[in-house]
Amino acid sequence: MTTTSTSPCAIGGNSPATNVSEVSINQEKQDVQNPSRYADGALRAWCTVAGAFCLQLYAIGVITSFGVFQDFYTTTWLTKFSASDISWIGGIQYFFELGCAPVAGKLFDKGYVRSAVLFGSMLSCFSFFMLSIVKPNQYYQVFLPQGVAMGIGALIYLPLMTLVSQHFKARKALPMGIVAAAAPVGAIVFTIMLNHLFYKLGFTQGIRAAAYMTLGLFVLGNALLFVPRTKSISPASTQSDLPIRPARLVWDMPYVLTLTSAFLLSLGSNTPGFYLQLFAEVHGVDKTVVFYCLAIMNVSSFVGRLLPNHLADRVGAINVYIPCLVLTGLVELAMLGCINVVGLILFSIFYGFLFGSVIALYLPMISELTPPGVEMGKRMGVALIPIGVASMVGPPITGAILGPDYVWWKAIVFSSIIILAASACNITARQVHRRGASGQLPPRCESPLDTPHALDSVSTDLEKSCHH
Repeated sequence: MTTTSTSPCAIGGNSPATNVSEVSINQEKQDVQNPSRYADGALRAWCTVAGAFCLQLYAIGVITSFGVFQDFYTTTWLTKFSASDISWIGGIQYFFELGCAPVAGKLFDKGYVRSAVLFGSMLSCFSFFMLSIVKPNQYYQVFLPQGVAMGIGALIYLPLMTLVSQHFKARKALPMGIVAAAAPVGAIVFTIMLNHLFYKLGFTQGIRAAAYMTLGLFVLGNALLFVPRTKSISPASTQSDLPIRPARLVWDMPYVLTLTSAFLLSLGSNTPGFYLQLFAEVHGVDKTVVFYCLAIMNVSSFVGRLLPNHLADRVGAINVYIPCLVLTGLVELAMLGCINVVGLILFSIFYGFLFGSVIALYLPMISELTPPGVEMGKRMGVALIPIGVASMVGPPITGAILGPDYVWWKAIVFSSIIILAASACNITARQVHRRGASGQLPPRCESPLDTPHALDSVSTDLEKSCHH
């Protein structure tokens, strides 16, 4: 956050109002152009953003586009199984993606980020080739490569986001938002490509074509990644050069409320991503438009992951997150109106933008609410666990509410109310955090999982960006 002085001595003795504005503008320009804002140079920083984008495009993008698989499996490939059964495949992907976050965060804190990213991105790429040889109505053959292997491969999400944040000493939300935007871009690519290939070439050839595309992204993405060349990155230097003090995962009230909110949000927010294409198809919307509805939603999500993050660098992530979350819950009710082309397109645009905003702002908000002296890698990793659990059970719960007769209003109203309840938790968390920032600190207790060891460098680096 840019700070200015209103003292005439500080700004040269001219009109205070005029000079404060000039100083603010000049400081902002210097902050953008100053090489010292990068931990290891601008070129390496932005190459890392590009590499992380390539890897997340396929590893996370295919999970985000599961609605295509939900529709195709339900109507063509796994017809012996219910919509709720099939949604477990997508749900388990989310669980492993986010449930493995504490392990991935610990690997990052110990300096093994490149190994973690290489393993996860390679496993995700390999899973595409394995998925291309499965047989119709063989549930376990689909579940293992797509649900389990692709899900575990997506553990690269947290290490890549944290690696990018470590390259930037200030204004981290925008580059992190760009990397987060890889998921909707990947979903756009996979949605359009697979919807056409499944019905023209068949499931096997369609997945195989996607597999070769991911192989190219795997090579390019890993080649562009750079780990900042600082002593604090290596495990050895972390233990020998930094002062030893207990690392803490503080369970303060704002953090607990935010995790509760994340769990509720993930229970209800995946309903359109999993079921929108099926909903529109059941209601007789033009099939050509149906094929593109998820792509439209992800284009809008891409924009939503960039613009609010740019605003969050100025007014605070939580102050942008809460309005987006409330609107997400309200707009989800509009899914009931997706019974014609106009309603389907409008819903896809508005919901995609808001949902993308909420997803991209979550980790910057966690960083913003983190007190000093707390391991950032571990704290962010734990913050993703509720999302992983809720994303695993949420779609099957929605599918069970939907039932074999497709009672859509029950599932949609349930999802909307759950998201609005999540927003209430975040509003409370912001108020408690503000009281703590003014000197009335809320009570804290340390996690039983904490163990004494060196405070890792990622904590110090991210803390500087979140405490304005």
